[in-house]
Amino acid sequence: MEKFFKDALKVSIASLVISITLYIVIIAFFLLSVVTANIFGTVIKIIVPILILVTILGFIYSFFIKGKQKIPFLTLHFVSLCALSFGIYLAASFQGFAP
Repeated sequence: MEKFFKDALKVSIASLVISITLYIVIIAFFLLSVVTANIFGTVIKIIVPILILVTILGFIYSFFIKGKQKIPFLTLHFVSLCALSFGIYLAASFQGFAP
């Protein structure tokens, strides 16, 4: 485990894979939320903080990547943070519209 955290590229790739997997889980539960609305709310409350932490960790480790791979990983993690922030903003904005 110690060797894993010393290699910034491996940590950034793992963070990106975990982020994409969590986004897919959120989308899958959203599509199934017609039947199970309570489960979707619970899953969101659990997954979003994990997603925030994993994405920030990957973004920070992307600064330590050497070579030409630095810019794409920084960009991908930044886009993930922006999408997550926008989703949280929309959830807070439309919170009063739900019955």
